[in-house]
Amino acid sequence: MELNSLQKELCTRANEHCVKLDPEPALCLFRLFPGITVEEWEDFSRRHDLKQWLTLPIDGDTYPHLKQVQETMERLSYQTDHDPLTGLANRRAFNRILDIEIERARRSGTSVSLAIIDLDDFKKVNDTYGHTKGDEVLVAFSRKVFQTTRRYDLAARLGGEEFALILSGTGLVKAKRVLSRLLEEFRAKTFEAPDGGIFKVTCSAGLTCYKGTVDMDVKQLLDLADEALYGAKENGKDQVMVSKIPDIDLVPQETLVQANEKQFLFGK
Repeated sequence: MELNSLQKELCTRANEHCVKLDPEPALCLFRLFPGITVEEWEDFSRRHDLKQWLTLPIDGDTYPHLKQVQETMERLSYQTDHDPLTGLANRRAFNRILDIEIERARRSGTSVSLAIIDLDDFKKVNDTYGHTKGDEVLVAFSRKVFQTTRRYDLAARLGGEEFALILSGTGLVKAKRVLSRLLEEFRAKTFEAPDGGIFKVTCSAGLTCYKGTVDMDVKQLLDLADEALYGAKENGKDQVMVSKIPDIDLVPQETLVQANEKQFLFGK
């Protein structure tokens, strides 16, 4: 249907005789449309949602076409790695970057902290105020997360009301401080209900830290953060809970360093 309507309009503009398309499924690779300028094509593609179509010039100035191809590729690349609602990284980009950060920590011995954050009782927000208001809350939280992070950190939406932060080169103490500030600032934010009332939303976070001294993969580190998040939910929500630190097990027992001291040493 899309091809038929496109062919009809463009052939009419070009005063070109067009052969009716076969109704059976077919793959169209190239089509020549004489007399159609780049500007006319851009206008047509916007009106008919044909932004995925690329144009190739036969002669004349190729720059406008190459620029259009570049912009299309950049847009597709962005969409591949970003959540459409919040603009944060999506699960695919998150898994890739976390794997890179784990390898970097293993090679260099520097810290990487991972936080999994979940909005508390978010289903009640959707059920009480509607999904549009729920989306507004998600976008507002995403902005707050983005404002909290540095340029070389990664903020991602993993799905639904679950988010993640990868804090590169950051130990446990500093990471917990960052998360506590995030929870505090979002806790103070108010939202207007459809009936004119005011409501607030809190969130819980599970935090873990890896220093590269033991073997670790994406799933194992995620499991530690998820376990800590579960503990935060079970312990009353609206708080940061820290997981066990995987690197602690490598500290020799004969040093007689107590567990809480190990936590402090490895959390820096």
